[in-house]
Amino acid sequence: MASRGQPYTPCKLYIDGAGDLSAGDYILTSGGSAYLVQATRPSPSKPERLYLDCLRWPPDQIPEDARCYQLNWYRR
Repeated sequence: MASRGQPYTPCKLYIDGAGDLSAGDYILTSGGSAYLVQATRPSPSKPERLYLDCLRWPPDQIPEDARCYQLNWYRR
């Protein structure tokens, strides 16, 4: 599983159409990865896009009461 980053390492993502996503939320991907959102900032050029500062997170360590968003990856 070398393609997946090590847990608790920082990464940057962006997401379109998730305006209510905020720091402290978790993102789960269709591939089984999870991320803790640490900060969000809007894109200066695309109002629907949020840039995210995240930590890679072990999916089994997400609290039961956490807000989670399911994310499906798409090819560019």
